[in-house]
Amino acid sequence: MASWCDEIILIVEEADGERVNDNGFENEKKDISRKTVFCNKKSVGFNEFFKAQQADTTVSLKCDVKKADYEGEIIAEYEGVRYSILKTYEINDDEIELTLSDLRQQGKVANKSQ
Repeated sequence: MASWCDEIILIVEEADGERVNDNGFENEKKDISRKTVFCNKKSVGFNEFFKAQQADTTVSLKCDVKKADYEGEIIAEYEGVRYSILKTYEINDDEIELTLSDLRQQGKVANKSQ
């Protein structure tokens, strides 16, 4: 049974503004809102991890959160590390599973494919 003892921060970043500055460097996005919610951390299965690698992405971890707490955010922070929310899966009427990819790994994957 789920213990709901972990915490994850769901983040909304600003969407407007220029993507790059005058020098061609990407502008850093600012957080509009940060909401800390309880979650259940889950491991990523062997099969799912390697299927994601074949699609040139990484799956770092999964977290179950209460559906009422999740409002479509695409960024999350767990234990000080930022993640992109790759996909969601409705477990039941009350819970949703978030599949997360470490944002630090996304640059490595993108550079590898060039």
